Amino acid sequence: MSPASRTVLQRRTLDMSEPTRQRSGHGVFASHAMQRVLRIATEAAPSGIPVLITGESGTGKEVLARIIHDRSGRPRERFIPYNCTGTTCEIVDSQLFGHRRGSFTGASENAPGVIRSADGGTVLLDEIGELDARIQPKLLRMIENQEVHPVGQPRPSKVDVRILAATNADIDQMVRDKRFREDLFYRLNIIWIHIPPLRDHREDIAPLTTHFLRRYAGEQNKREIRMSGAAMGQLIERDWPGNVRQLANEIRRLVAFAKDGTVFTPDDLARSTASSGPPRSQNVAGARSARDKVTISADQPLPAAIEEVERALIIRVLLAVDGRRSAAAGRLGVSRKGLLLKRRRLNIDALLAGD
Repeated sequence: MSPASRTVLQRRTLDMSEPTRQRSGHGVFASHAMQRVLRIATEAAPSGIPVLITGESGTGKEVLARIIHDRSGRPRERFIPYNCTGTTCEIVDSQLFGHRRGSFTGASENAPGVIRSADGGTVLLDEIGELDARIQPKLLRMIENQEVHPVGQPRPSKVDVRILAATNADIDQMVRDKRFREDLFYRLNIIWIHIPPLRDHREDIAPLTTHFLRRYAGEQNKREIRMSGAAMGQLIERDWPGNVRQLANEIRRLVAFAKDGTVFTPDDLARSTASSGPPRSQNVAGARSARDKVTISADQPLPAAIEEVERALIIRVLLAVDGRRSAAAGRLGVSRKGLLLKRRRLNIDALLAGD
């Protein structure tokens, strides 16, 4: 991939805040960075061509793949995720492309395989970078010709399946190291969407937390469970090496031990952390520095950039003072009315409430 192409794609995933919050059927997209990801996925969905989704573990690659499927021309058809890791070449061949009865020892009946089972729908090949090199040419032919050749079958069968692929590996480097076929990479990489790590779009932590609190409280029939401003501030400070998955598990753990009406405090987070290992950011000053950093894109008008800085600063001050508006106005050096007008203009209350 040329440096110019890489620059364009990287620019598409810069993290910024956003005045509105969007929720798809599967995820929460509050920050500008994640709304851009959602917009690219939505634009790519109807095309039917392959999409490569990259990002660290836990960033939500399968969630995004399901959104692409749901917004495609085949949302009523099957969506089947398949993990490419941890098994032999022969098993992957059989599982993906199918086999005929008697084609090998143990093949007691015909098996269609994942791809034919999803005919008319979508297959997500998760951890595509781990796909055995001997299977890669067969997958390439399937994508190019829309046909599969099951083990033991004399002729290939036609299919109509959209292929999405996801990986947390540096697949560019794998291609350069000859560990992944270049021609297959280019077929999968027609549209590339990179999901940034959660630490690079901290504006999403508050609405995600609210979303998970409601979701898990509802699953467990618990009511009026929420996070205090101080506790929310600590969540925003954390680095979340496991990304959205780690945040979701943290909230699920908290809700499991909560009663109706619980308001979580920093002490509750400390107890939860003790049971799940220490946070990545051990240095408080370093964590605060990371929390207080606002990243903006250079390819936008000045008023939009100023709004991003304003929004991030006001949200973090409100969290620090547990939502007390007079205290927040004092820290910010504005009147209460001025703060109210800014909150309305920047849609801050909706972001904090998760509505």
